[in-house]
Amino acid sequence: MKIGFLINPIAGMGGAVGLRGTDDNAFLEAFRRGARPVAPMIARRFLNCLRSLCSTLVLERARFFAAPHIMGFDYFIDVGLPAREVDVKVSYPTTRDDTIKSVETMIREGIDVIVFVGGDGTARDIASIAAPSQIPILGVPAGVKMFSAVFAVSPEAAAAIVCKCLEERCTEIEAEVLDLDEDSYRRDHLSVRLYAIVKTLGLPNLLAPRKDVTVGDEEAKKGIARYFVEELMKPNVLYILGPGSTVKAIADELGIEKTLLGFDAVVNGKLVARDLWGRKMLEIVKSFKERKLVLTPIGGQGFLIGRGNKQLTPEILRYFDKEDLIIVATPSKVAKLRYLIVDTGDPELDSRYRSYHRVIVGYREEIVMKIIAARDLIELV
Repeated sequence: MKIGFLINPIAGMGGAVGLRGTDDNAFLEAFRRGARPVAPMIARRFLNCLRSLCSTLVLERARFFAAPHIMGFDYFIDVGLPAREVDVKVSYPTTRDDTIKSVETMIREGIDVIVFVGGDGTARDIASIAAPSQIPILGVPAGVKMFSAVFAVSPEAAAAIVCKCLEERCTEIEAEVLDLDEDSYRRDHLSVRLYAIVKTLGLPNLLAPRKDVTVGDEEAKKGIARYFVEELMKPNVLYILGPGSTVKAIADELGIEKTLLGFDAVVNGKLVARDLWGRKMLEIVKSFKERKLVLTPIGGQGFLIGRGNKQLTPEILRYFDKEDLIIVATPSKVAKLRYLIVDTGDPELDSRYRSYHRVIVGYREEIVMKIIAARDLIELV
């Protein structure tokens, strides 16, 4: 099997600094805010896991074609896996044109599948070339948004999918490539568009479904909010309210303006800071002895930490124990989920949050759900 491999080096950089993406020239603002590349670490996680999961005999069935330098080939050298570097000149910083040129060259080499490290923007660029050729694409999740259905749930899951395919134990399925308007996203408006239907590699539990962006269950949200405000909120405790319409209902009940897609701080029912990220978020979290983190999982996917809330860096999450998590979700959302998933980027933190946890689903209504680490999903196959 000929496998093309490509990395978008700037994918995901906007998340930790509150930009929610790096499309167009947003990565320049991300650099200005002090963002660091996250895709290289994720690429190494994928390749290291691929080397450890697959036997030597299985890996010998693959020929890897990597995009040049920091777009792919350098990481094969780092982890000691053989690969052929495709002959493409790329710019620095890299652009979507470099992605497209690399994919076109790989297709001319007769590749069977493209594995990429990036987000929805990268998926769009690759799909524009791969979809007409019916070449499957598999995403290793590194972006901020990731609405598309071509992404594995984690780098380790992507490695497991590739291993199973080399063993001829996975199938090709159709999947949607979606993306949203980042300018609207930064203004707290969701505008999602379908860009392509592509083939991807399917394996139960390891491929994330498309993100569910529908809204509904308004009465359930109101009940959750009333219960939270009337019976759960304590005086002089810092509440960090995360993204999502279910959490926004709590802010509405309090009569405060919520950042729909960001993090806001509330103390004694009053808004004390909006759209928190980076040093500002860390400082306010550190300034309170008692603090709570209010989150809702991503509909259809079940991610609690690691997608859609990249502002929660490991440095910030270390100030919250699992008892500090307050999880809210409507009944229709949790009905579609087997478990909740965390991928903090730190195995120790993943272990901290791995547990059974209460989820508030209505007024004085709670259920218990299992929280697992995204890395654990390869053990469920």
